[in-house]
Amino acid sequence: MTTRVCPNCSAENILDAKYCNQCGTVLTVKSDERFKTVVAVLIAIVSLAGAILAWRISTVDSEAADADVSGIVSIVSWQQARVASEADMYRNLRTYLRVRIHDLLSDGLTRERDLYPLEDPNRDRLWDEGWLETFVAEEYLDQVTIRPEYIRPDGSYDGQAAQDIDMASWSLTSDFDPQGRYFTQADRMRVKVRWLMGLALFLSTSLVFYTLAEVITHTVKYVFLILGTGILILSLVALPLMEVLLG
Repeated sequence: MTTRVCPNCSAENILDAKYCNQCGTVLTVKSDERFKTVVAVLIAIVSLAGAILAWRISTVDSEAADADVSGIVSIVSWQQARVASEADMYRNLRTYLRVRIHDLLSDGLTRERDLYPLEDPNRDRLWDEGWLETFVAEEYLDQVTIRPEYIRPDGSYDGQAAQDIDMASWSLTSDFDPQGRYFTQADRMRVKVRWLMGLALFLSTSLVFYTLAEVITHTVKYVFLILGTGILILSLVALPLMEVLLG
């Protein structure tokens, strides 16, 4: 049978003895002290891992909120640009219609002029009126920016093409997100927050097992130590995996 030797009188005592049966010296259980030290170190590691998890949860949640704000700002900017683009398109369309009207009037006056004999004074009058209409058309044309892409083969104004080109120009200087890219990113981050919170809850159960291991003197305390350590290891492995898989 294994015995415990008294450090004071060298008397042999039973393994579980707390006091020497010869001199009464308290028999320190070194294994228990080492056990508690190990548990204390593991609790410290759990606390550190919990602090890291709390920091990541806070950081990711803040990033999700920032993504929501960016999404709202982007959509507002897109809507403002859309309204401005539509206003420009309709203003240009109205002016271009005036250009077309005066061009048609000029063409009509020119054709009408050709119907009169050369000596008829109406030819000169119609010539002057035709040039006046052309001049007015040029004046209106100077008020708008008409790109070749805006004009269809039949000479009509393609408002949709003008608006699309205008929006493409706006997108070069503004952050547009009409497809909700930022909101998708925020949703993904909130999913990550939920997983991290679940991991934090899972990790906290190791503290329960470590606490039980500290207060229980029965050999079952080793079972609690193993359970707590297993949870700790799984949590430490799961954290970087979540960072990689959830982005």
